[in-house]
Amino acid sequence: MRYDDSGVRVFLQLLLLCSAATAATGAEAHLGKTLEQWRAQLGADNRVERLVAARSLGEMAIDGQPGALEAVTASLDDADSAVRYWGAVALGELGAKAKPAEQALRSRLDDPAPEVQVWSAYALVRMGDERAGLQKLIEQLANPEKGARLQAVTALDQLGEAASPAVPEIEAALDDEFDYVQRIARHALWTLGRRPCPYAECP
Repeated sequence: MRYDDSGVRVFLQLLLLCSAATAATGAEAHLGKTLEQWRAQLGADNRVERLVAARSLGEMAIDGQPGALEAVTASLDDADSAVRYWGAVALGELGAKAKPAEQALRSRLDDPAPEVQVWSAYALVRMGDERAGLQKLIEQLANPEKGARLQAVTALDQLGEAASPAVPEIEAALDDEFDYVQRIARHALWTLGRRPCPYAECP
């Protein structure tokens, strides 16, 4: 994902839309809308509305709403990379429960958007496919784009012990030119017991 002011504006718009939805009547399934209404909103002309729909479907899947897992899996084929990203993130949160989406996630390991690759890989590791997932995360640690490297090291940090096979690559990330990558790499290594603390001052 790009790290610029436009992302901040989109985030603020998302908050406003979510707040408005929360104020709606609670009779429907999630934030005032049914599953089918959120699915329909994925086709909205307004990008912010599409992203709210993608995130809402993900939350419904995490909550175990019937049909939501299928909707999130389908969102991995959306033309908008941000919609695909939110789909992959939600499936990663589901862990082994996202097993029916395994093939769809595998197809996103070569997605044009690095962040979709990263979180699809993360989801695969969480459902037990460590080989394919870790290979992709390690690959993205060498991406020329710093944002992609940051996403990859963040995913590895969140995986905890499952990221152990990637320790050499995480250690190499301590020398990354982007200080945020360094910080998260230190935290990941500390979590894995490879550093006495997550701070730069530690040996």
